[in-house]
Amino acid sequence: MKKYFVLFVLLVIVINFAYRIDLRASPHERIAELMYFPSGIAVRALSVGMYAPLADLIWLRFIQYYGEHRMTDERFELMYHILDILTTLDTRFVYAYTLGGLMLTHDAERPDQAETLLRKGMLHNPDDWRYPWMHAFINYVFLKDYDVARTYFSLSSRKPGAPEMTKRWAAFVIYKKLGDLETALQLWRELYNATENPEEKEIALVYITRIQMELDLKNMNQQIVRFTNDRGRVPVSLRELVTSGYLDSIPTEPHGERFVIRNGKVVTTWEQHRSLPQ
Repeated sequence: MKKYFVLFVLLVIVINFAYRIDLRASPHERIAELMYFPSGIAVRALSVGMYAPLADLIWLRFIQYYGEHRMTDERFELMYHILDILTTLDTRFVYAYTLGGLMLTHDAERPDQAETLLRKGMLHNPDDWRYPWMHAFINYVFLKDYDVARTYFSLSSRKPGAPEMTKRWAAFVIYKKLGDLETALQLWRELYNATENPEEKEIALVYITRIQMELDLKNMNQQIVRFTNDRGRVPVSLRELVTSGYLDSIPTEPHGERFVIRNGKVVTTWEQHRSLPQ
């Protein structure tokens, strides 16, 4: 009976935090409120063995916290603090580590905290391939530390039950050229296809779109150079590159804008609109 009473009190505390945070008008006040979450060790000690239900509740609040700040100030000062609580409370909470590491790197711009979180995951789950794989992924596509990426892709591939994807990437970074856009695009697509988590898919899609656009721009500008060298002038439009056989077709601009030639170079009108003052 005492165990359930303590759990009830903890649930009331967490729910009260969430309710009070939602009533705040200022985003800074919402952030300050979350500072009163106790440490993961304290929560784990007080939860008297009922770790999973409390971790699930805090995870839901974390997703809400992420959504609120992504739509407003894009400040995530407490992201690592909450994830550390979650992964101390439930050391096998996979998405708290993997998605959390991705969010810390992509949104909070704290890859150092992502590394700390993922190393914690590897410590508590030494036979799980997902933690070293995500660590390698972050080092490859964000930090460009290819030696670290190679080490952890290889480590991931040797874990029990590791899918073929991990072995493929371990081999690729060892034997192939590193750091090109095509490789990064393929890796993001691997993540998009491998995960069932909608937040991970959404982040992956952002980078898939961005890299594909960069590749399209690179290719079109290379064809402009070829056209100019062959004919002694810049093409008047991208359509002329198609009709002259330098391009098979004009790629679709992924933001609903257009690719155009300006000053002898292909650009996207999306970049122009994005740079305008709001």
